[in-house]
Amino acid sequence: MPQPTGTPYAHPRHWPTGRVGLFSRMSQAATDRFNAVMRTTKRRRGEWIFVLGDRADSIYFLQEGRMKITALTEDGREVLHEIIGPGEIFGDISTILGIPRTTSAQALEDLLLREMSRKDFESLLIAYPEMSLQLLKSVGLRLKKAEAQLLNVVCNDVSTRVREALIDLIPAERPVRPNQPVKIGITQQDLANLIGASRQKTWQALKELESLGVLKLMYRSILVTAPHRLRHGHVPRIQMNEQPPNQQPPLMYRAATSAR
Repeated sequence: MPQPTGTPYAHPRHWPTGRVGLFSRMSQAATDRFNAVMRTTKRRRGEWIFVLGDRADSIYFLQEGRMKITALTEDGREVLHEIIGPGEIFGDISTILGIPRTTSAQALEDLLLREMSRKDFESLLIAYPEMSLQLLKSVGLRLKKAEAQLLNVVCNDVSTRVREALIDLIPAERPVRPNQPVKIGITQQDLANLIGASRQKTWQALKELESLGVLKLMYRSILVTAPHRLRHGHVPRIQMNEQPPNQQPPLMYRAATSAR
């Protein structure tokens, strides 16, 4: 797997801390110190930020672009943990615990990243204890999301998982109007990895939705033409003669509960 590289980039604006829940209530002094210790880099689509087993000595904040966090099964298959959007923190758990990376992070498109060393981050937490509480809340929200992912796999068939995954991904694309068509930058394979299903079953569910006029399959993306029909359940249940997803939970649980 390629080694992560980065291009230093001098960005004229400060990091928009209001978009990161962890730092949304920082004082001006804390914000100034935060910006002073950050290093800004550009990463290109397909580039690895870090890979499984790497030394964890930095925490990252995504300013522009999207990326994916992945894990590996025991037989070497990739499982998509989550897709990260602007304003999110990642790589923090392994860094704080001082353990090697348990996941990999790859750019889905060109990125603008802010990076902070473990030493600087720990110094900030000591100097501003309120940040520790916000960090705890951030980790808690991720755990709740992991629980929801697991329940989705246990309780729902592939067609339902596809629909709910698309609903979750729509806000990250920041549509201007709630019901306007939204282009989601995700491949069918990544979507299958995200919901813990085979690519074939995922493709079948997507084709059914396409035949119903809900979406259109495109190169490395999915155009949702009728978001309101997905959100409000105005889509007939798709029958694909599939078996209950009783073999998927262990796989998804390992992926969802992996530390970033």
